[in-house]
Amino acid sequence: MTRIQHIRFDAMQPIRFPEKLVSGKTPHMLRSHGPTATVSGIRMASRSTELSASPPRRAARDGVPDPWNRKLIGSKFRLLPFLEEAIVARAGARVETLLEPFAGTGALACHLLRRGIAQRAILVDLLACNATILRGCLGPGRLQPGSRELHAIAAELDALPPRPGYATRVWGDRYFTARNAARIDAIRDEIERRREAGELGERAHALLVGALLLAADGVANTVGQYDAFLKHLGGPCYDERGRHLVDGKAKAALRLRLPRIEEERRVEVATGDAVALAPELPVADVAYLDPPYNQRQYCDNYHVLESIARWEKPPVRGVTAKFDRTGLRSDWSRKRLAAGALEALLARARVRRWVFLSYSSEGIIPAETIEAILARHGEVEVLEHDYRVFGNGAGRSRDRRVTERLYALRLAPDRGEA
Repeated sequence: MTRIQHIRFDAMQPIRFPEKLVSGKTPHMLRSHGPTATVSGIRMASRSTELSASPPRRAARDGVPDPWNRKLIGSKFRLLPFLEEAIVARAGARVETLLEPFAGTGALACHLLRRGIAQRAILVDLLACNATILRGCLGPGRLQPGSRELHAIAAELDALPPRPGYATRVWGDRYFTARNAARIDAIRDEIERRREAGELGERAHALLVGALLLAADGVANTVGQYDAFLKHLGGPCYDERGRHLVDGKAKAALRLRLPRIEEERRVEVATGDAVALAPELPVADVAYLDPPYNQRQYCDNYHVLESIARWEKPPVRGVTAKFDRTGLRSDWSRKRLAAGALEALLARARVRRWVFLSYSSEGIIPAETIEAILARHGEVEVLEHDYRVFGNGAGRSRDRRVTERLYALRLAPDRGEA
């Protein structure tokens, strides 16, 4: 029977890893929430070094947007120190190839690449809006034209006057002010015109569209996702009782700025379903899985950004102006299919050494089911970390904490590469 070890992190005090569970000569420490740390059946080590709990800065000092500098449900930005420490302690300080089949904002891959831990990354996302930003910022491929010319093009696009069109008709005075929606129309149409004229290569096109996605998201009349919009766009930001009605950024003018460009990273980006693409992807040493954990579909939460990325101008329905998203619905957000999706991905993914799975205590796959599935492929540890739930924005939000479980699966040597 495979042994599954549980480690729980509580309280803002140093937490020691058992020496036998970490690679290297010295055990590591994390700083987390709650009064105690317990390890089932394992004695805690006494020697340690400390890792600061402070996450990396969200915005760079030079003001250049980073690809992860946006709100995304399930983003692990604030858990990067925890994730880095857990991965390095087990897989080592050098990961030749990292696979992220649910890349999202790409925060972890970017972090590990910049830290020199990951040497190469393979990023996959079901949504074109996420993959487009990553493809433009990280690659693959050279920018045609080069970055200097692209900065000039971005300035020209930013200077375009509003030109009402699809975005204005569908999202104006809902998700964006009418003026910002008309600017999205003008900029997005011009990017497509330049592409069709042969002025933009594939990566340059993705970079400019990604810049527009980040700019639009920064002035959206939402609380970070687009399943609904706020009703008070034309009114004051606060009511007489001090209740936050509208984020002031929603009334700001949309400004197009190129995000940070990584010229020399070995990164591949693909758009599509993780399970379907898994056998076609290069072999990875380590995989980090961060799948959807509840029944709210990401294509519903980010349909506006997805539509801007694709720019197919489809018909929409309802007050929330959603297009037909049938092909974008994920099995991971369907209670009866999610566990099967995990089994299929583990069976098909070409991974040599370690798989790390992030999953919330509020997830639709029971913890015991996850453990049973993982244990069929190797040795499993479960690290639990309490954190504040996503949800800062206009209106009222409940301050509550949930538990993030990080499953560390050391793959059995005889498993192969699937």
